[in-house]
Amino acid sequence: MRFDRAALRDVVAIHDDQGVLSFYVTADPREEAAVRPAWRIRFGNQLADLRRQVSADGDRPRRTAVLARLEQLETEFALLLNPTESGLGRALFAPVGSDEVWTFSFQLPVADQIVLESTAYVRPLVNTVETAPPAGLVLVSRDGLRMIDYRYGMAEEAGRTDFEINTEDWRRMRGPAPSGLAQQTVAARDKFERRVDENLARLLRAAGPGVTEQAANRGWTAIALIGDVQLTEIVAAELTGDVIQIDAVVDALPPSKIAEYAEPQLVAARTRFATALADGAKDAALSGGRGAVGLADTLNALNDSRVAQLLLAESREWSGSRTADGRLCPPDQIPQGESAQEHVQEDRMGERMIERALDIDAEVIVLDRQAAETLADFDGVAAILRW
Repeated sequence: MRFDRAALRDVVAIHDDQGVLSFYVTADPREEAAVRPAWRIRFGNQLADLRRQVSADGDRPRRTAVLARLEQLETEFALLLNPTESGLGRALFAPVGSDEVWTFSFQLPVADQIVLESTAYVRPLVNTVETAPPAGLVLVSRDGLRMIDYRYGMAEEAGRTDFEINTEDWRRMRGPAPSGLAQQTVAARDKFERRVDENLARLLRAAGPGVTEQAANRGWTAIALIGDVQLTEIVAAELTGDVIQIDAVVDALPPSKIAEYAEPQLVAARTRFATALADGAKDAALSGGRGAVGLADTLNALNDSRVAQLLLAESREWSGSRTADGRLCPPDQIPQGESAQEHVQEDRMGERMIERALDIDAEVIVLDRQAAETLADFDGVAAILRW
């Protein structure tokens, strides 16, 4: 199944009172030479651990249902573990009480784990895909533009625009000229070249709206213009948003190699973007504006549906509790008029925050280690608010 933000919302919405099984595995190609690669052994061990835990469950109907569902999934497990299937990182979600199955694969590693909860466990999925959100790679040359869609570790051709400068009606002096006409010949040649450059610049500027349309249609969070800087600057002037210029000529490479070449600049751009958001949220919160920092204030904003963008440190985990009506609370904080016994303890508050954010149509931004330093004194969590 192809992954996009709509698919993520579908997965977050999976709920089953008996449980939802979430499986993550990374098919590491470096281990393929082994008869039983280590990643397949890890999956088998984790699955055996889950079976033992479920077998010890005192709820007999639930125990029976989960074990039966695991048996039904054996065919899906074979595909998930098949080294010939595409995708480095793979994820599978299966509610216990139905036959539905959601599967995704990426050219990105995921944290190997198996989880059984009442909802799909999505934080590893969010952490993975947010490291390589959709971006456009646009190769700029005198012959035209070549566009590549790069998302979640996969790069695919996205179209091209060819340039054609018709010079048939232009006069250009050719061949050797008498010595007295040498200066005129040079001047004519320079005039011809200038005319070519002017028309090329016009074509490059005219291509800008097409790139903008592609970016909007494909949800590109950044655009990397790759080519001679004199050409990329012309296109860059016609674009808005996060535009990166890379001075290199790599037109002949396949999409995957071009993506590898551009990846360091894209990573740096994502870090700059996330850092700016974290700085903005902190400044707004401390000045009484539309920002929240720290677990308590961010949870309050999520409970009130005021969050537009939720910022979470990639390596942090949070705990807390959930009230009967679904409100999220930080540790040791019980709303007035309620008792601790009425709350459900949450050891994976990051998961609950992601679910709540997507439920209110907020964007989730995962902060890498560098970007998260801004929020080191604020629990590694913040939000840009709607009001």
